[in-house]
Amino acid sequence: MHQSQLHEQPPKQSIRTMFRDLLQRVKRSRLFIVLAIFAVFIVAMIEFFIPQAIQYTIDVIIPQQLVDQLIWVFVLVILAALMLIGFQFLGSFLMAIVGQRALYDLRNELYDHLQNLDVAFFDRNRTGDLMSRLTNDVNMLQQLLSSGLLTLLSDLFIFLAISLYMFYVNWQLALLILLTFPILFFVTRFFARRIRSAFRNVQASLAEINNHLQDSFSGIRLVKSFAMENFESERFQKRNKINQEANLNAARNFSLFGPIVSFINYFGLAIVVAFGAWQTIGGEMTIGMIATFLIYLRLLQNPIRRVSRLMNTIQQAAAAYDRIQSVLSERPKIVSKPDAATLNVTKGDISFDHVTFSYNDDKEALKQVNFKLAGGKTTALVGKSGSGKTTITNLLTRFYSPDHGTISIDDTPIDHVTLESLRSQISVVSQDIYLVNGTIRENIAYGTPEIDDLAVKKAAAIAKADEFIEELTEGYDTSVGERGIKLSGGQKQRISIARAILKNPRIILLDEATSALDTASEKAIQEGLDDLLRNRTALIIAHRLSTIQNANHIVVLDNGHVVEEGTHEQLLAQKGYYEKLHSLQHEALATI
Repeated sequence: MHQSQLHEQPPKQSIRTMFRDLLQRVKRSRLFIVLAIFAVFIVAMIEFFIPQAIQYTIDVIIPQQLVDQLIWVFVLVILAALMLIGFQFLGSFLMAIVGQRALYDLRNELYDHLQNLDVAFFDRNRTGDLMSRLTNDVNMLQQLLSSGLLTLLSDLFIFLAISLYMFYVNWQLALLILLTFPILFFVTRFFARRIRSAFRNVQASLAEINNHLQDSFSGIRLVKSFAMENFESERFQKRNKINQEANLNAARNFSLFGPIVSFINYFGLAIVVAFGAWQTIGGEMTIGMIATFLIYLRLLQNPIRRVSRLMNTIQQAAAAYDRIQSVLSERPKIVSKPDAATLNVTKGDISFDHVTFSYNDDKEALKQVNFKLAGGKTTALVGKSGSGKTTITNLLTRFYSPDHGTISIDDTPIDHVTLESLRSQISVVSQDIYLVNGTIRENIAYGTPEIDDLAVKKAAAIAKADEFIEELTEGYDTSVGERGIKLSGGQKQRISIARAILKNPRIILLDEATSALDTASEKAIQEGLDDLLRNRTALIIAHRLSTIQNANHIVVLDNGHVVEEGTHEQLLAQKGYYEKLHSLQHEALATI
């Protein structure tokens, strides 16, 4: 069973597809969008009006020395400027709200989608990269929605208004100016491809940095215990260097694009000055009209000049959108069937019938496995590392699905019931205990958050965790730290057992639950484990055979096959593989 890793270079989505998707996401904010467009329209009209006031001043007020009107022009320009500030703020703030709403929804959708993907997806993809897509990539889209779209709308209004006016006043000059725009279009299109590719590399290299930070910080004790600080620093510097080079490549393209756009803009300015002056000499234009054309040309060129920055934002957003879509396009393979029933555990009998499974296409982890777990009894799985023990627990919880064969609970195939009802009936206590960065109370109640404090304390008492908890200054409100770093191995294990007890499952899976503990700690929590297993179907995985001698049934695995079954005494009497393992462990203990 093979699932591919997320693409290093995700499939490219068209800019049109990205904008279509984003527009769908902002539909619920359509009132704010309409108000923002209105504000942008007013801004465009104000910017169009101010040069007209300047032309009137040059062509009428100054030649006729109309001082009284000069005061009114001054007042009108100041009022227009104040209105400009107000409507620019209104449009910008409204679009910020629109962007935040849309990206809030997108980030929630992305997180919910990730939560519903298979365990195999997380096995094959790095945490830092997924975090980068959920944070940095979404932020890139936020920049486009909050400011980029508003700039685009504003520039569109100004461009249309000024172009129409310039053609109305002097179509020859307007046509000469607009001849530069096809050149700008082709230059922009050429650099757009290069910049988008460059920013995709920037995003990928940033994800690599996040991966390294995640690994090195979460494993800081390993780093320090092996004195590998310098080694990790060198690894980080290499990734940081790749990110620097990716950013410089993007900057190289962007830095070249900007000056080329400026040259084309100045070429248009030269056309206005030369041709406008020639027409003025011929009496076809006034000095005020030339001044107005120059101001309008600047206003017309501002959108073009901003194209470089806007294209930068669009291409960054497009690269981020590609990476986000590559996650959203992933589909879980393990889902509840449309007609799936709710699992109702009665006896708790579990059967594996000709189960075959492989994590990839190269090697089978389980091969035609057949065995049964009696309801309300304890069954142990033993075998060397890699024999398939943990794989069986992964299949029973449907973290993976068998390639062939059937797993049933009370004669009901587990792929015929809902995932939620299946997993709600199973608790897993493993060697690798995960505690959330919260209080002891929150960790015991995880999975049953609405439970009362009395039930939490009762579960802690059964797990023999209440004694050390009550000795802590803050008791059940004590913070456990990231991954429970403030607690000892035995303390974490007891909290894990209390959490399983509080869930009150019908089926318990113990995967090397005590293998990392010393003898004293193991003995201290054994009573808690005994209470947890009582009257429940239990599957215990253990390397130390001494811990499973009292199991009702023992299944022996070797290279993905069931090679022996029976009680401890029956297996010893068979003088087979189990007896060999038992003898080896007994001899090892005797030499200590």
